[in-house]
Parts: sequence; C-alpha cells; structure tokens
Amino acid sequence: MRRPALLPAAVALCSLLAVGRLALSALAFTTPVQPVLRSRSLVARAASMRDSEGNKVREPKTFDASDASSITGSVTVEYKKRPFGVLAYAPSTSGKGAMIWKMNEGSRYPGDPQGQAFVGGAKQFMAVKKVAGVDVSTWDFWDIMDLLDDKILDNSAGIFQSSGSGSMGNKPAELPVSIEYAALKDVAAGAPVPSHGETSPGIDRSDDRFKDLPRDATIKEYKIPVAPANYQSQVVETLRSAVAAMPEPVGHTGPRYMGPSSLNEGSIKQMLQSFKNGQLLPMKDAYKLAIDAFDILVKEKTLGRLNVPVGKKVTVVGDLHGQLYDFDHMLSLAGFPSPDNQFLFNGDFVDRGPWSVEVMFTILAFKVWQPNGVGVNRGNHEAEMANHFYGFFGELEVKYEKRMTDLFAEIFRATPLCHVINNEIFVVHGGIPGPDPRVWWKGMDNQISFDGRQIQISLAEIENSNRFMEPNPDENPLMVDLLWSDPKGKDGYGPSGRMSSGIYLFGPDVSKNFMEYNGLRMTLRSHEVKAQGYRYDHEGQYPLITVFSAPNYVDKAGNMASVAVLTNDGTKLAGPEFIQYSAQPHPDVPSGAYAAGGPLHPETVAAR
Repeated sequence: MRRPALLPAAVALCSLLAVGRLALSALAFTTPVQPVLRSRSLVARAASMRDSEGNKVREPKTFDASDASSITGSVTVEYKKRPFGVLAYAPSTSGKGAMIWKMNEGSRYPGDPQGQAFVGGAKQFMAVKKVAGVDVSTWDFWDIMDLLDDKILDNSAGIFQSSGSGSMGNKPAELPVSIEYAALKDVAAGAPVPSHGETSPGIDRSDDRFKDLPRDATIKEYKIPVAPANYQSQVVETLRSAVAAMPEPVGHTGPRYMGPSSLNEGSIKQMLQSFKNGQLLPMKDAYKLAIDAFDILVKEKTLGRLNVPVGKKVTVVGDLHGQLYDFDHMLSLAGFPSPDNQFLFNGDFVDRGPWSVEVMFTILAFKVWQPNGVGVNRGNHEAEMANHFYGFFGELEVKYEKRMTDLFAEIFRATPLCHVINNEIFVVHGGIPGPDPRVWWKGMDNQISFDGRQIQISLAEIENSNRFMEPNPDENPLMVDLLWSDPKGKDGYGPSGRMSSGIYLFGPDVSKNFMEYNGLRMTLRSHEVKAQGYRYDHEGQYPLITVFSAPNYVDKAGNMASVAVLTNDGTKLAGPEFIQYSAQPHPDVPSGAYAAGGPLHPETVAAR
C-alpha cells in the first residue's frame, strides 16, 4: 500500500510536537498553572467547538485514543473511494484526535461509496486511531481531517476539497487507504450485545459450517428468481405512443434514424462523426432507436449465445464509460461489426465519461443494425442508482429530457447479463456465481477465504433467471455476482474490497469449478481497470481474463485499454489476441461533468 507523500514528514512533525509537549510538561512543574484558569479555558473551548462540517458540537466528548486503557476494541476499514460514508467528525475537548460524530447507517446499493464505513464495521463515536498504519490519535483534529480528506465527493464528478486547514500541511492519503478506528470504553459502556444476524428459513444456524461466525453474521438463501415468460413494460408502451405523436424534426441537417433499414456502416460512421461535432440525433429519432433496441433485447435470454463460424472472429469490448473519442479510436483499429467480425460489448457503456449518451446510442445502432452479430451484456453501471449518481441520467436530462431516463432504465433491465460464445467462452461483466448460502458480517477481514459453494450453478439456470430488475443482493444474488464480483489470487470466496454487503471475491478454484461443470474453457470479464488494458487474473487450464476498454480512465488512471479478439480456427476459438490503444485527445469537458454535483449536472446548473 502506498502512503501519502507527506506522511513521513507528518510523522516527523508529530514527533517534534511530542517533544515540545514534554518540554512544556517539564516547565509546568516549575511554573504551576492556576487550575481555575485551565478550567475556564476548557469550558470556553468546548462552548466554541465545531465538527468537520462547521456545525457546533453539542455535548462534546473528552477522549484519547492513544490511551490503551480507554480502548475496548478496534476495527480496520479499507476505503477505495471518497466519500467514506462518515458525515461528520468531531475533536476531543482538547482539540486533539477525531471521532465519528455522524455517519450513514446503511448502504444504498451494492458498492455504494457512502456505505463503506457502515459496511466495514465503523460505528458512531469510534475514534480514528491509525491512517495507513500511522498512529494519528494525538494529532490536532484538522491535521487528521486533511489526511482523511473525507469531504471530497467522487473524484469523477470533478469536485475537490480546495485546501487543508491543519498546521502540518498534510496532503490527502492516497487510495486505497486503511483506517483503524478505536471503540472507547466510556462511549461504548452499556452497549447492547448484538443479537444473531438474519438467517433465511430452511438454513440451520447450528450447522458446524457456521459455528465460528460472529453473532451478527447474516446467513441468507441463494435465490435464483425465474424470468417471466413475457416481460411487458408499461413505460415503453406509453412512450411508444408519445413518440409516434411527436412532430418530425425541422431544420435538422445531420444523420437521421428512420428505422432499422436506415442503418449501415456508412450511416453509423456519419452518426459518430456527427456526435464528435457536438450534434445529436433528433429527439424523435433517439426515442425510436432506443425503443427498437429495447424490442430486440427484451426477447433475448438472460444468458445470450453467439456463434462464430470457422474462419471468422469475435471482438469482446470491456468498460467504455462514455469515453467517445477513445471508443471511436478503438473502432478504427478493431473495425465495425460485420458477419466476419461479431462484437460483444461487455457492460459499463455509460457513467463518468461525458459522452455516455453518444456512446450508448452508437451501441444501440450496432445492435439494431446487426441484432444477431452484436451482443450486449449489462454491467454494474447499467443500473438506476449508479446512473443517477455517476452521470448518465444527468447527461440524458441535459441532452434530451428527463423522461428518457425511464426508457433507459427499462433498456438496461432488458439487457442480458452474460453470453457464451461457441459453447466455449463465458463472457460476463463482473464474475462467477458467489457463495451459497450468502454469509456476511460487518467488518469481514479481506484476508478471509472460504469454500462457500457445494452445488454448482448451471448455464441453464442463469439463462432462465430473471434480469428484469435492479441489482439487489437479497432478491437476486446471482445478478449481483455476475455484475459486481471480482477475482482474487487465493482459492475460495472472500469479501469484496468494494465494501458492500453481498459482494464477493472469488478464487481460481471457484472459476475452474464453474467452467468445468458447465463445459467451458475460458472466462472473459471486465469491471476493473488494468494497466495494460487486460490481465490474466486466473491462469492455467481454465483462464479468467479481464478486458478493460477505457484508456486513462476518468482522465486520471493513466492505463492502456484493449479489446480481446477470438478467431475460430476450425477446432476451437483461438486467442484471445489483444488490440491495445491509448487515450485520445478530446474536448475539455471533465470526466464526471454530469455526475451528481458535477459542473454540468442539471441541479448544479440550476443552482448557479
């Protein structure tokens, strides 16, 4: 783990301050301080005390996390994003240390950054003990705040804390960062003993497999809801009628969508160029294209299948995240979809990048043009909560209108969760089905690894599962596994570093067992930034490979991107070969411009 550049200097300064305190302490023995003056000083300080958000602290607490005798326990939480989910910190009455004063008591959706503290086991009134392994319990409050920098919103939204407040001049700790919190005796006194966590009916909690679990662990059934025979969307049907009544665009000189027959390689190239010139499809055309794409997707299975004939190839594309200029460059290298070169887009088309609308409409045009030669998988960012928070819905509202967000929510719910190519290659955005039953407790150690599945899930079960919903680990854990999980090097399952209940890591034995059971030989997935654009996360007879197609992710990561190309050599799908590429120049619009709090988000613009 990397530590912030100024941390060694900060530790040295802390040591100097400690020496200074010792000197002052010695002076106090020869020059007694009047007790009454000291008391008045503390009262005045407490009366004027403010929390990290500038609010007056009522009934401030006196605590010292450097005093081992005052600590009853601790928990360490690793944070991968800011904000952490702590709403306010408060200092001790001495002005030293930092305590969790207010926090989010829950997680809104899987992977919610603002639920990290809660899911990790942090609790109100715990004190910050260590940051990145450095004991900060004796530091001044604002020096700790500068290091945590927990006021920053998601960096992709382009919102940064402007400057620090502490005398040490600390820079924000680099992510990921581990923070140790101390539970304090006086604060924790009288806390209730936790009751048993939730256990699904039919699960015997006295089973030897669960004997070592903490009392608050939850044990839930692994549900696989069955897809409806036919899915009807009232939203789409209502819009279908409204769009038919819309007037034809007047004065539009750019490309039009006049139905599936109007699409070909030339028209889509012209559409892409129009997008790069800042010109969108007309409102009516955009609705018609989106509805036509929905009508195709809704008829597909949750697990789709692509067949690549002998001598032909398929290109698998990873996360794109609205990076239009990089997307266009990738197509110039890999070519357009065709009978000789099928395409499979593997999720996370939108959010963060400020051209998510243009990227999404291009993919929909490909799908409508070649419905059997273009596959589309849902990613974890094709979900309402993510789209509200990370920008796609804000962008739709700015570039078109707000009610179009309801249509895209339905399109994403209709999008398959995974594909199998030639009965050989499993392609999914996140990962492999998770443990059964679902075992979880707050503060799970990321080093934990357990064998959590005795019965394998078949491709038929996935194919017939219900995807017409938002990701929810309680209602559809299979969907969450396919969209959110990540590989790890050690065998077995473990809790995800994404720090949300119900998201897991899976080891090479898990992916091998799943592929072996289902007659597969390789898995391609996306979901994680890789420095070279791809990585063999699990090697051997049953490899699992990550493909990421958004270079210099959020204009900060500095990563290469790639797409994976598989060719049918007559015996099997050979490869993959990787087409790598770097980020391309683009107009000066920041990543996250349309995200919540971003400079182009509708609410931000309205508040100016």
